[in-house]
Amino acid sequence: MILRKILAWINILRLHNILLSFIGVLIGVFIVAELSSYNDLSIILMKALYVSIPALLVASAGYISNDYYDIETDKISKPWRPLVRGDISPKTARIAYILMYISAFVYSICLIGFLTTLFVLFNIFVVESYNSFFKRKGFIGNIFVSLATANLMIYGSLSYAEKFSGLESFNLNIAYPSLFAFLLTLSREIIKGVEDIKGDIIIKAETLAVKLGYKKAALIALLIEIMILVILILMFYIRFSMYFVALSLLTIAIAIYSTQMIFRSNDLNEAIHKAGMSRSLTKISLIIGVLSFLIWSLRI
Repeated sequence: MILRKILAWINILRLHNILLSFIGVLIGVFIVAELSSYNDLSIILMKALYVSIPALLVASAGYISNDYYDIETDKISKPWRPLVRGDISPKTARIAYILMYISAFVYSICLIGFLTTLFVLFNIFVVESYNSFFKRKGFIGNIFVSLATANLMIYGSLSYAEKFSGLESFNLNIAYPSLFAFLLTLSREIIKGVEDIKGDIIIKAETLAVKLGYKKAALIALLIEIMILVILILMFYIRFSMYFVALSLLTIAIAIYSTQMIFRSNDLNEAIHKAGMSRSLTKISLIIGVLSFLIWSLRI
């Protein structure tokens, strides 16, 4: 029973996504941190961990909140989720994520700084607004969750600059990987809408897949992925790295390949099946993309 509870919390918190969230913060930190030699890398990593706590608390709270508001949809499309199975009660989940939001605010205002705290509050608003309302409002909901992902990198730069290196070290280079992450996540969210289309139709969620059909939704995702190539060219120009070029192009190639599978489906059931495969592939694409950002931020 205890083991089942532990596994349920690991499941609802998406620990692998929390790790990716930390790497996102780390990318932002590396862009503003002066890494003069790799001897001080461990110090910067410890400082990054220090400032990352509010971001990780908000991310964790967001995942719990997401499951809390998605119970009815998950009963249809994801019946294995902890709240649907009854491993965690909705009341307990709600208390947990509210306490995490409060902890993120208290930590940032007491231990980091005012501007970081404002940004934390903004991200709480983005995450909670998405989970409670905008997730069912189609494309604008996709924008909200993509913004939450991209903001992790901006948060890393802002919090590290305010706490350790001075706000003058905060620079606009963070905009490039953040926009890359925003667009890549946006395309993935559209794909996830195809996978969840049957449950979303029942609850009348206004996703692109529901409103336009799976083919048009997949086409929009493809166009967004092509737009990312423009961001890549700008990033190549600012800081060239063969490792970054290879990984970032692989990221886009996987994303485009997985999305076109949905577009070429012959019917809805095939599209849903392909969307499940595509979601897994785009997760791999996102991980490779995060690694490419990390290389770019480290100037390797």
